[in-house]
Amino acid sequence: MDFKEILKLISENLNCGIFIVDKYGKVVFYNKSVNDLAGLNVENAVGKHILEIFPRLTEETSTIVKVLKTGTPIKDYVQNYYNYKDKYVTILSSSIPIYEGGRLEGVVEIFSDVKKYNNFNRTKENYNDTCAAVYTIDDIIGSSSEKKELKDKIRKTADSFSPVLVYSETGTGKELVVQSLHNESSRRDKPFIAQDCAAIPETLFESMLFGTKLGSFTGAKDSKGLIEAADGGTLFLDEINSMNITLQAKLLRFLQESKIRRLGDNTLREVNVRIVAAMNEDPYKAIESGRLRSDLFYRLNVINFSLLPLRDSRCDIEELSVYFLNHFNKKLDKKICGFSSGVSEFFQRYDWPGNVRELKHVIEHAVNIADGDLITLNALPDYINEKKIKNCSCNVSTDTAAENIYTGSLNDQLEQFERRVIIDALEKYDCNVSKTSQKLGIPRQTLYYKMNKLNIKMEKNTAHIVNNSF
Repeated sequence: MDFKEILKLISENLNCGIFIVDKYGKVVFYNKSVNDLAGLNVENAVGKHILEIFPRLTEETSTIVKVLKTGTPIKDYVQNYYNYKDKYVTILSSSIPIYEGGRLEGVVEIFSDVKKYNNFNRTKENYNDTCAAVYTIDDIIGSSSEKKELKDKIRKTADSFSPVLVYSETGTGKELVVQSLHNESSRRDKPFIAQDCAAIPETLFESMLFGTKLGSFTGAKDSKGLIEAADGGTLFLDEINSMNITLQAKLLRFLQESKIRRLGDNTLREVNVRIVAAMNEDPYKAIESGRLRSDLFYRLNVINFSLLPLRDSRCDIEELSVYFLNHFNKKLDKKICGFSSGVSEFFQRYDWPGNVRELKHVIEHAVNIADGDLITLNALPDYINEKKIKNCSCNVSTDTAAENIYTGSLNDQLEQFERRVIIDALEKYDCNVSKTSQKLGIPRQTLYYKMNKLNIKMEKNTAHIVNNSF
């Protein structure tokens, strides 16, 4: 397969248009996705000059011609023009020069319809159709002290007008908290609009955030941006550290003044909206690396929620697992009763780098392929089983007497060993749970969970097993 065939194969599977012209501006290649926007076919495009194909474009307005003249790329450019069928379109394009041996030999332009980015001219009603806060505080699963404190904080701060910053690892449920905050407040019947800052090109984001005035640029209409559309309600800006630094300064000004100016407009408009932002990295590291303005951080961080990763809230794993099992039983029309002891034990030992989201998807996978009434280790995804094998490696004692202490299956022996370790530790620290959990390197809630599971009871500064037989 030659280069052109490979390029054709790749480009036909992309949701964007691709134009390639030679150093003279003549089209040498383009893909099928161009058709809707450009109104072209191979017969009337290849071999023709770009300005011949688009007669309303000029050397001054064509990005491809500009790059051919300057040799400098033009990225994320909002371009309005009449296509070959005289249809007016707006695209987001990037035009990149092609060099060979240090000489400019052509330009490749990649472009897509601005509508792909949810069209910054949407109305308030359009936003409400696509954004809704469906989660409430009751959807936050877990009865650990951390979860109780989280819910209590949501209730206390829900009706505040102060900005909020939520930061935690990916998959911990940031949007769950944000939607609960909105639905617990008096703003619950007003708009809730969520926007991932990383999903929108910089050149479009200012228009989307602040709105546009008619004629502010070619094709611009009088339209509300995200902030105005959320008036009276909540605007959730996820991955705030992905927002352009200059735009962060403009957002800060709005937070200070509660007024916005649409792009190209001189009129200030007062807007009542609560800004909630989120990020999946330490904000101080983002400030150090220049991805987050420190003044914006301090303004947003008036109320903050720092969510624990699942590995640090293991006492919630069992409750979350049962919740997801019931959810997927209903969704997939299954009747699985629970988890084998091996799975429960592994869930407690595994680090869960993908947090609650990973736990959810692991259980969904297991429910799909489980054969019996219980989810067993064999039903877990392959990548989990690979990690399980690595994580279960242990030091083998050469003491012959020690080899015969534990009997039964591997799971039985692991439980016996864990009982012995916990009982010894409890007795060493006079059944002080806080000291014992600290020395064992696990949260108190996890220790209580294991004691209950392993039938360990404390009495008069001693620990022993109840109702147990080996």
